[in-house]
Amino acid sequence: MLHRILICFVFVSLTCECFAQKFLMIDYYNVDSLLLILPNQQAEDRVNTLNRLAVSLYFEEIELAEQYAEEALNLAKELDYQEGIADALRNLSEMYVYLGNYTDGLNFGFEALRIYEKLDKKNAVANLYADLVTVHYLVGNLEKALEYGYIALGKFREHLEGGAMVGSFRDTINHRMTLGDTYSLLGMHDKSLKIFLEHLKVGKRNNFGDTEIVLHTFLVGAQFYFLGKTDSAKVYFKKALAYPDVNPNVQALKYRPLTYLGDLFYSAGETDSAIFYKRTAFEWYNEKGFLYWAMSVANQLGLIYKKNNELNTAEKYYRQSEKLFNEALSKNSWYRYDSLKYIVSYGVELYGPLLPRHMKEMMWIQGKSMYYRLYQINETKRRTSEALKYHIAYFNAVDTLNKLQRTRETMEMQTRYESDRKDQQIETLSLENELKESRLNQNRYFLFGAAGLLILVVMFGIVLFHQNNLKTEQQMLGLQQKLFRSQMNPHFIFNSLASIQNFVVKQDSKKASIYLSRFSELVRTILESSTREYITFEKEVSTIENYLELQRVRFPDKFKYSLEIDERIDPENMLIPPMLAQPFIENSIEHGFKQKKTRGNLRIRFFIKNNLIVFEVEDDGIGREKAQEIVFKQNKDHRSMATDITRERLMVLNKKLKQKITLLITDLKNKKDEPAGTKVVFDIPFRHV
Repeated sequence: MLHRILICFVFVSLTCECFAQKFLMIDYYNVDSLLLILPNQQAEDRVNTLNRLAVSLYFEEIELAEQYAEEALNLAKELDYQEGIADALRNLSEMYVYLGNYTDGLNFGFEALRIYEKLDKKNAVANLYADLVTVHYLVGNLEKALEYGYIALGKFREHLEGGAMVGSFRDTINHRMTLGDTYSLLGMHDKSLKIFLEHLKVGKRNNFGDTEIVLHTFLVGAQFYFLGKTDSAKVYFKKALAYPDVNPNVQALKYRPLTYLGDLFYSAGETDSAIFYKRTAFEWYNEKGFLYWAMSVANQLGLIYKKNNELNTAEKYYRQSEKLFNEALSKNSWYRYDSLKYIVSYGVELYGPLLPRHMKEMMWIQGKSMYYRLYQINETKRRTSEALKYHIAYFNAVDTLNKLQRTRETMEMQTRYESDRKDQQIETLSLENELKESRLNQNRYFLFGAAGLLILVVMFGIVLFHQNNLKTEQQMLGLQQKLFRSQMNPHFIFNSLASIQNFVVKQDSKKASIYLSRFSELVRTILESSTREYITFEKEVSTIENYLELQRVRFPDKFKYSLEIDERIDPENMLIPPMLAQPFIENSIEHGFKQKKTRGNLRIRFFIKNNLIVFEVEDDGIGREKAQEIVFKQNKDHRSMATDITRERLMVLNKKLKQKITLLITDLKNKKDEPAGTKVVFDIPFRHV
């Protein structure tokens, strides 16, 4: 599907004409010619023309394309024209996937696959398996995407009776590109790197298009970047930048490595160089009308200036981002001009379109970040009304994003369920076929008994599979609720509200307002996070900071804290499980420092190591053993649940992860071998947005 979806029509503009050949990885037909011959056609010829119209139109005129596909399907069914039915079903499958309706897209795809297999249409079967890769890639079911990916690759490499391979050289190369992307999303960048390097080598040897060469030069650099090999990353980014601007695609693509170079220089402490690269990218994107990319880079510049405490310049870029965001919303598009959507600016558009649902979600992620930073800047500058305005806008953006994400997550769950169900049907069908073949050589009664036993075994396996999935989901839901209750314990809420009341009584409205704002934001983020498996690193840090600031108001003389974040961490684009360490931070304050005579020190660190985010919480409190003794004396029935819940939660999360989350708790000792605090270390595999 990735190599079929994107269509560039020759009639849209001269700009598109100059690189329309980049999208000839689909069976595209001349629409005017098809419309001319359609009225005089009957039977199977008419079905074929309707299907060709559908595949040629659906990226531009989806409703009209769907009408043609439906008409082709109905007519093919009347004629019992099986290949025509399968072609129409495949077209409908791709349309539904493009619209974000993955479940129906998957069902239509499986139905088409079943027919193609019966007809022994080997090339169509291979392409259908490639379509299934795309669906699972889009819903984040990456292990299943790899499974289907290697099935598709095997199908393309099968040989026909004449000796030729089922798939063309191009089919195999394009499909391996999808596998490389999948490995990258799984964090297996070494495997992605190998695939992209091979693609680049083969591309140069076989005179692939300029756009594809530049794209893969950038992708190789990106994998080196993710692997922490900065020198190699710079080499490939600069190779991509050195490529001549032979077409609009190449020109647009070159600004991706430019922004990555900015990140590399910023991580190395060369802020001026980082700003130069990012400002160059921002000015080009803004001038040409690439609204989303201009907004994204403006946010990056704003964050750099904010970290440098240059708030006026930071605010300037965030306000430019706000202007671009509003323009994108009004146009419901990433682009100022319609013709720009035919230019490959992201990279994936070379193989398939950016799906509308994903584009909208990515746009709101940038909008949410922009509103939050403007709220912070205005709060720092004590512009209360402006801060309130952006605070409200931020929460509205969070609500919008949550709705989009929940809709997507629901669709993803349905798609995974449907995929498992179809797999079981295929497995059952395969078993039935084996049984039919064995009937020719076995006793009839023995066969019936064996078939019955086999079906019972399959049914038993299916029941066990579903029970296991249901049990895992119930465990996760139960743990989420336990986690929520442990985070929002009544004592903390009561004490927080008492502190707010105290400020009000003292007529300290400013402190009351700030405290109430932090408290409401903490409650909201905990409510959001308790329902999600993964959140952005930025949101996790914000939750921790709000919690610590609230606790510091409650215990002003009891502790101080430091929060250290590795510059290599991308807070807006890295995802981690929420609130893993918060229970341990709470333990440090409530048990480690409460009974300590001197002020406690809490050190929280995040850093990258071995492609993991390492999360350390270290305190110099009275130690776990002493704290437990004191708690037991005060309340013999008290039982701390937070650590147990966290360990249970890790067991459930690790069932789904290839690279596991690890937890290590160390009781610290001083030189006299006396308790000197506690250190908690998480090794967390992260995902990218």
